[in-house]
Amino acid sequence: MITVTLVSLLHRLAPRFPVYAPSLLLPLLDAHQGDLWLPAIKGTDLTALHQHGRAHQVLASLASGWCDFATSEGGDTPELDALASYDEEMMDNLLMYWSNPAKINSPITDNLFELRREVVDEAHGAKLASAWEQQQQARFEQIMQGVQAGRAQLCFVEVESAYWLRQRLSETPGVALVAPTLA
Repeated sequence: MITVTLVSLLHRLAPRFPVYAPSLLLPLLDAHQGDLWLPAIKGTDLTALHQHGRAHQVLASLASGWCDFATSEGGDTPELDALASYDEEMMDNLLMYWSNPAKINSPITDNLFELRREVVDEAHGAKLASAWEQQQQARFEQIMQGVQAGRAQLCFVEVESAYWLRQRLSETPGVALVAPTLA
């Protein structure tokens, strides 16, 4: 069994959740022997990982299927209004729930973001949903190349997208999916 460790990144959300400081992620780099994957996004957590100086590979971009947290003042469409409402309520819930780092990489967090994605797809349609699936599949295939070569994988991904890879990797024979230990 090849180990794949999947770690959620907060990127743009990081300033709102200081409990998940980038310094907590750095020991994972020091302890890992194998491939390191980072997304091509910006954020304080990514800056810290890049400054660590460890060689890494870049995951396929999710930009074509991405949907930022909605900020709507109403009246756009009922679907976009529902997304803005969901996002507002979700952030309120996360502010209470994310009281420690382990909760950020938890099944509950994954469930919240999977549900959010369903609302996003409803609000934006099949084109965005299709792009999301294609790019997530591209990431999965990238990671699997290292798995098939017998190398352990350490993958840092956006918290909004981690649920997809966790689900897929957990169903893959020969993969031991590991939750990160953050102290």
